[in-house]
Amino acid sequence: MPTVAHLVQKYVRSLPHMEQFIERDLVSFHRLARYLRPSLETELGKEIDEGAIVMALSRLRDKMGERKEEQVKQPGWDQMQISLREGAVEIDIEKTPTALAKSQKLQALMRGGAEDVFSLVSGQYELTVITSSAYEKSFLSALKGEKILHVERDLSLLYLRFPSDVLYTPGFFDRILRELAWEDINVFELVSTLDELILAIKSDQAARAYDLLRKQLKAPKKG
Repeated sequence: MPTVAHLVQKYVRSLPHMEQFIERDLVSFHRLARYLRPSLETELGKEIDEGAIVMALSRLRDKMGERKEEQVKQPGWDQMQISLREGAVEIDIEKTPTALAKSQKLQALMRGGAEDVFSLVSGQYELTVITSSAYEKSFLSALKGEKILHVERDLSLLYLRFPSDVLYTPGFFDRILRELAWEDINVFELVSTLDELILAIKSDQAARAYDLLRKQLKAPKKG
């Protein structure tokens, strides 16, 4: 049978931004307990003391704080390199044998300069190409006859380069995306390689995203 603590954690995670509110001590546990109590009692099938819910919320907040401190102390976080590149476009294509063959030849259309951007992701039903805006016209021409599902222009790419040991840190991607979501910054695409995470973000939000992550991920360690 689920416990009060288990259900409190479940409901908190189902509410948008509630974890961040609790972590930042921006919510009254007593008011939140009163809000959660009817749902928790329905699921457990019995009455619950409000104090038990408050205690579960308090322990959850402590756990969040311990988790965040542990993440900051993980080796490699202070070695993170963050950079920003403007002028990218995302092209989404319906996946067919001909579309896959054409997309794999797109990189040959590029000049090969250091500023060039190219990423090809093959899903089960779709293909996504991210490239420099300068190549949009030539890429679409090369894909003529294929079903273009969507074209997203005016993107910037946020590059996070990290030591390989960060890959074994639970919650790495989640921490980054939660920080951006907290500031209402939308990530259109996420691409990763062994030591690099690339986020495609609208250009009018890119500078804010860069400053936010630089501050959060490069924060001095405590203790």
